[in-house]
Amino acid sequence: MSALVPFLVPEQQGNAAWISYSPIAVLWNGTFAVSVFFVLSGFVLTNASQRKSDPLWVNVVIRYLRLAVPALLSTIFGWILLNILPTQASALHEITHSRWLLWTYQGDIPNFLIAIYSGAIEIFSRGGSYFNNVLWTMRPELFGSILCFIVCLCKNARNRIIISSIFFIIIFISKKYEYESFIIGIYLREAWIARQLTSKFATLAMMIGLIIGSQSGDSADKLGLDWLPEFLAVGTKNSMLYPMAAGLVVYGCIVSTTAAYALSGKLGSFLGSISFPLYLIHVPIIYTIFSYLYLLTFDSKIYQFLVFTFVFAAMIFLAYTAEVFVERPFLRKLGKLRHMLNDMNSHLRGRSRRAT
Repeated sequence: MSALVPFLVPEQQGNAAWISYSPIAVLWNGTFAVSVFFVLSGFVLTNASQRKSDPLWVNVVIRYLRLAVPALLSTIFGWILLNILPTQASALHEITHSRWLLWTYQGDIPNFLIAIYSGAIEIFSRGGSYFNNVLWTMRPELFGSILCFIVCLCKNARNRIIISSIFFIIIFISKKYEYESFIIGIYLREAWIARQLTSKFATLAMMIGLIIGSQSGDSADKLGLDWLPEFLAVGTKNSMLYPMAAGLVVYGCIVSTTAAYALSGKLGSFLGSISFPLYLIHVPIIYTIFSYLYLLTFDSKIYQFLVFTFVFAAMIFLAYTAEVFVERPFLRKLGKLRHMLNDMNSHLRGRSRRAT
């Protein structure tokens, strides 16, 4: 959508088509989808950490590797494709005028070492990569995860809520609102464990969350809501609305038996399993292979549709292949490394006690 029809994505182009300001636009609002993912991360990481007793440093090392290694492979993948087709995104931009197509290296592609640095370090230090623009999410994901690990150092639920609330206030004051999603995920997990989540408002909560999450770009002006304070700005990740809306969606999915059943089926499980690999590969492919084939068939709408279908199917297949042959083995190795680091930590603590 961002590459081909930016007039349907208010985040890319102001005064977009009317349908882009309707609730159905939630289907292609990627920024809001990321907020949902951050809330899920806060929920899942907190829940997993409470079932283990791993030291903070072990959790941080494993989490960094969990994010950095796939991101590194993604930047290498992007580097290879950009070296083969270095100007296709720019060429497509000349036709669609999408700003999104300019968020990557074009023409003079940096060397391989720059790609390594970008995937391993720059995405966390600078907060993004021109080899793959979606990697901006890795920095908040890493530091939001560390926030969850710190909260989980408290074994008492009440203390976890207090620490989380202190973090909430600090984050709010600093205006780093994307990190509030992790705090909301922690709150949901604690309420879920305490059996304090009611299913009475599940459907309403999801509807409100999805409607708010459908708005982006200049929605505030279109809806006459530009008078709202900055922290409630409509249609931007730089406000509290996306985290709150994402929290409502996740809450609804947690307590709704209908949603749980729908998301836990074979299709839901398959999409869940390939979602991370698909997230990491789709942008480099769109910038290069897809742009090349789309431009090659520009005079034929039928051929363009066939190109779109073929590339979409190819991305799903590639994501599935990566999940089976890369993601699963990598997670098994991470599990073994976690076990080894925990043994090392126990050994060092034992030596320290004997020395004392």
